[in-house]
Amino acid sequence: MVTPMMKYSFLIYHKEYIPFLEKLQELGVLHIIEKKKEVNENIKLSLQHISDINKSLKFLGTRNKEEVAEKTGMDGLAIVEKIRSLNDELSAIELEQLTLNKEIQKAEPWGDFNPDMQEKLANLHIKIKLFVCGEKKFNPDWKEKYPIEIVNTKEGYAYFVAFQHGANPIDLDAEEVKLPEHSLKQLLAKDEANKNRVAEIQNVFDEFAIKYQGVLKDTRQQIQEKTDFELAINHTEKQAEEKVMLLEGWIPEEKKDELETTLNEQNVYYLSAKPVEGEKVPIKLKNNKYAKLFEPIGDLFSLPDYAELDLTPFFAPFFMLFFGFCVGDSGYGLLILIATIILRFKVDAKWKPVMTLASFLGGATVIMGMISGTFFGINLVDVEIYPLKEMILEPLNLFWLSLMIGGAQIFFGMIIKAVNQIKQRGLKYGLSTIGWIFLIIGAGSIVVLQQLNIEISKSITYVIFGISGTLILIFSNPDINVFASVGAGLYDVYNMVTGIFGDLLSYIRLFAIGISSAILGLVFNQIASQFLGGSFFSYLPFIIILLIGHGLNIFLACLGGFVHPMRLTFVEFYKNAGFTGGGKQYKPFSK
Repeated sequence: MVTPMMKYSFLIYHKEYIPFLEKLQELGVLHIIEKKKEVNENIKLSLQHISDINKSLKFLGTRNKEEVAEKTGMDGLAIVEKIRSLNDELSAIELEQLTLNKEIQKAEPWGDFNPDMQEKLANLHIKIKLFVCGEKKFNPDWKEKYPIEIVNTKEGYAYFVAFQHGANPIDLDAEEVKLPEHSLKQLLAKDEANKNRVAEIQNVFDEFAIKYQGVLKDTRQQIQEKTDFELAINHTEKQAEEKVMLLEGWIPEEKKDELETTLNEQNVYYLSAKPVEGEKVPIKLKNNKYAKLFEPIGDLFSLPDYAELDLTPFFAPFFMLFFGFCVGDSGYGLLILIATIILRFKVDAKWKPVMTLASFLGGATVIMGMISGTFFGINLVDVEIYPLKEMILEPLNLFWLSLMIGGAQIFFGMIIKAVNQIKQRGLKYGLSTIGWIFLIIGAGSIVVLQQLNIEISKSITYVIFGISGTLILIFSNPDINVFASVGAGLYDVYNMVTGIFGDLLSYIRLFAIGISSAILGLVFNQIASQFLGGSFFSYLPFIIILLIGHGLNIFLACLGGFVHPMRLTFVEFYKNAGFTGGGKQYKPFSK
C-alpha cells in the first residue's frame, strides 16, 4: 500500500534557520519539496564528486576482492583521483603498446639490429638499406652485383640488407623498408617494462578494492549529507525581506507526532495539510513481508501515483505462478529452492530478501513442475513409483490452464481498476468498468450453466446484457453528455473486446516457454544417455553433458521465467488495472 503523507510548511527566522535544518536532518523524516532553482557551483561540484565516487566503487567492485576495512590517512576524493590517474596511465600504456607491438613485429625479422650503426657507416660514405621480398622471388645474382646479406627468412619472405657505397644506387625488384628507430632489444625491454607497470597498477587496484571501499563509502555519505543540506537551503524561499525562511516538505502521516513534538520544542511555526488533487506527493510503499519482496520488481516499471493503489501485493502471487509455469520443472525448482535457502545464510543482509524471493519462486516452480509432470527433464508419467500422477496435466490442459490464469489476472485487474476509479474520482467514474465486470460474470455464469444443462430464462440474459450495456455505454465518460458518452462507449467496446482477446492470447507464452524448457531437458537426457555403455568411463561424458545441458537449460528457463512474467505484469495486468504510475520515491532529508 501507499503510505499516507502530510504536507508541512515551516516559517523560521533567518538566524535560527541553520540550527533548524540541522535538527531536521537529524530527525530524517521530511522529504523536501524541490523548487525550480539553479543550483550553485558548490552543489554541482559535490554532485560530481558523488558521481566520481560511485564510478570508483563500481570499478573496484569488479575486482571481486573481499573487503578488509583498514584505517588510512587518505581522503576518499584522493583515492578517487589516484584511481583516475592510474586509469589514465593504463590507457596511455595501452595506446603505447599498440604502436610498440607493431614496431616489434617489424623489427623481429631483422634481429637485434642496432640503428646507431647507420651513423657510423655514414661517416665511411656507406648507407644501410633493408629489403624484403618473397623467398622464391629472391635472385641469388643480386649478391654478385651488390653487397647483400640475407638476415632472415620467415613465413615465405626473405629479409636482407644491402650496403650502398657513395652515390651508386641499388636497384632491386624488392620492397625497401624503413630502418628501425630502436633496436629489438630496446623495444622488448620497453614492452617488458610496460607489462610490469600494468601488473603494478592492477595490484594497486586490488589493494584499493580490499582496503578502501569503506573509505569511499564514508566519504560519499559525508558529501551526500553536506549536499542534501545545501540543497535544502537552495529549495528554501526567502520571505519578508529575507528575514523569514519558508520550507515545504512531505512526511509519512505515521511520523507526524514525532515531527510536531520536535517543532513545538523549538517553537517553530508550521502548517500541516493533507495532499490535494494534482500535487506531486512522494511515494513510500508499506507492504507485508511477502509483498515487500516483490517491490524491486514493481520499481523496474514505475512507482504508483499517490492517488492509486499499489499493485505490488496483487501481482506478487501471479508473478510466482508465472515463473513456476515458465520454468516448469520440479527438479529445477527444488535446486533453486535448496540453493537459495543455503545462500540466504551466507550473503550480506542486503541480498537476503533477494534470496528469499528466489526461494518463493523455486517453491512455485516445484509445484508447477509437479503439475506438468517434469523432473530434470524426466517425464514423471512414465515413473511407476511417482505417487502424484493424478496431479499431472496433459499438454492441452496446460494450454487451457495458461489461458485460465491469464483470464483470472485480467479480470482481477479490471476489479482493481474499478476500485481505483471510485477511490480517485468517485462512483460514477467506475460504473463503466463495473459494467464490464458484471458482463463477464454474467456471461460466464450463463456459459457454465449451459454446460451443466441447466435452463436459463431469456429474461435473465436480457437483464444481464441490459444492465452491463447501460453501465458500459452511458458511463464510459461521465464528463460529457449522454449521447456523446454512448458514442465513446461504443468505441471503447471495440477497443475492450479486441484488447482483451489480444491480452488473453499473450498468456499462451507461459505454456510455450514451460513446454520448451521440458523438451530441452528431455533432449539433453537423451543425448547424455547415448554415451552410456558397459565401461565405467562412459559415465564421464554422460555426467558432463547432463551438467552442461541442464545448467544451460536452467539459465534459459529462469531468464524466460523472469522476463516474460514481468512483461505480462507490466503490459497486460497494469493496462487492465488502469495503472498510471509516475510516482516519485520518498527520500527524506537525513544523515
